Amino acid sequence: MSTSQFRPEIQGLRAIAVFMVAVFHVWPFLIPGGYVGVDVFFVISGYLITGVLVREAEATGKINIPAFYLRRARRLLPTAMLVLLVVGALTPLCLPASQWVDGMAEMALSAVQLENWRLAAKSVDYLARDSAPSPVQHYWSLSIEEQFYVVWPGLIIAGLSASRLFRLSWRAMLLALFGTVIIVSLLPRCG
Repeated sequence: MSTSQFRPEIQGLRAIAVFMVAVFHVWPFLIPGGYVGVDVFFVISGYLITGVLVREAEATGKINIPAFYLRRARRLLPTAMLVLLVVGALTPLCLPASQWVDGMAEMALSAVQLENWRLAAKSVDYLARDSAPSPVQHYWSLSIEEQFYVVWPGLIIAGLSASRLFRLSWRAMLLALFGTVIIVSLLPRCG
């Protein structure tokens, strides 16, 4: 079952988001808020993935999680792993020996989509100009996207299961679930 449809307006927004981030990295003074393109990209990905999952549930009454993850892996992993292999091969040639161990640790965590947690644990400021970035520091965003792919289908499946259990409309249950997630995400953080 094909669950994807080409949407030129969405692909155009994605292109603008990527362009903003790229320009920001090269010439930050041209688009000072260009990093917001990452957020735009996340929202678009969330919208598209939610649509894929909901359409599958609507058509089949369930979500085939292994097939979902296989599609994600086929789309994202080949290029991501190729980049990690090239960076790994070039690390001894381009970085001082004092950065090899840390660089290899970051590559390993990037390979399993956990680079964002390592950077958070090290209190890395992605925009800091006074520290040398890791060659795979940008994998933080792919890590977040992949972690979303782990959590979000589970929430949708939980909503579908709850709708069956309580004999409620699955659409109403998903809207309530999505609304709850949005509200919780907007609550002020303690600490």
